Amino acid sequence: MKSLSERRFCEGNIGDSVKIKIPDVDRARSDLRSILAVIISMEDGNYKLGTIKGKLQHYYSRNQFNICKEKFVSVDEVPDIQLSLREAARLFSNLGGQGYDRCTCVQKCETRRYKCKAAGIICNSKCHNGNTCKNK
Repeated sequence: MKSLSERRFCEGNIGDSVKIKIPDVDRARSDLRSILAVIISMEDGNYKLGTIKGKLQHYYSRNQFNICKEKFVSVDEVPDIQLSLREAARLFSNLGGQGYDRCTCVQKCETRRYKCKAAGIICNSKCHNGNTCKNK
């Protein structure tokens, strides 16, 4: 079983760019499904990875990422900040994290009293159940 795994998942080298899949619970529907990282170090067959936002806290085995043929991220670009995969997914997110923020107001979001307007977020198609809105 170990030899089968070693043949299926090739060994990475320090400086190789990799693609890490983000679990569905850690991302919104419009967010990226994976993030790009680089192998920083290896220890006992496990890999320490880093992104352009920081180093990932945990060590990853070869079946948890895919090695890219091209070099997207270099080791020099990784800052010395520790991040969890969830935090990294939030930093790379289009909307700021796990899911959509939506307001449930029945008015037109004209004042800062409403959730979207107060947060500085433009209302999306999930807000207002299709009613008109002035915060678009």
